[in-house]
Amino acid sequence: MQKYFFFFPLVTLALLTASCKKDKVSAVVIDPLCTDTISFSQKIQPLINQNCSTSGCHDASTQASGYNLTNHANIAANATIILSAMRSESGVTPMPLGGPMLPDSLIQQFSCWNQQGKMNN
Repeated sequence: MQKYFFFFPLVTLALLTASCKKDKVSAVVIDPLCTDTISFSQKIQPLINQNCSTSGCHDASTQASGYNLTNHANIAANATIILSAMRSESGVTPMPLGGPMLPDSLIQQFSCWNQQGKMNN
């Protein structure tokens, strides 16, 4: 009987620990600098046009060999990789190619727009 007395608490503890792992939910962390809603048409599209698509790099003609960043759908679908390239993160080619890194304020705007759901506003 004493064998089961020590075994039962151990099994109970194992079951409780395993069941608690499933209850944990990843929290979405929003950057505290993202206090204002970022407008795609007023902030993001001009940023991309000036630095990416109208430079001949990511326009409609590059769709087969690269990223076409001429519309909301394409920009939103590639927002994570675009942000990584803007930040010059490892594993991606820093953008804009051959040019200086974008100002932190523009990268922050793009990051906030991405975190806010990549709205077409």
